[in-house]
Amino acid sequence: MSEVVFRKSGVTATWTEANTNLLELGESKGIDLSFGCRRGNCTMCQQPLVSGEVDYPEGHNGVPDEGNILLCCSQPTGDVVIDA
Repeated sequence: MSEVVFRKSGVTATWTEANTNLLELGESKGIDLSFGCRRGNCTMCQQPLVSGEVDYPEGHNGVPDEGNILLCCSQPTGDVVIDA
C-alpha cells in the first residue's frame, strides 16, 4: 500500500491493488479532476508530480509535460505527492 497526497485538495488516500489509476482514486475521494479520454491520449488529466514515481501501463499513448503525470493511466510505485 502506498500513500497518495493530493496536495491542493488536502486529501490523502491509500493506494491498494484494487485501484485502477490515480484519476479514479482521486474521484473516489471527491476530488474534481480534469480528464477527457481516460486513456492517456488527450493529456487533459496531467498534473504536476511533486514527489515519488509512477508507472504507466503498456499501450498508453499520451506524453505529459516534463514534471507532470497523466492521472488517468498512472499508478504510483510508492508514496507520491501530486499537486492536484
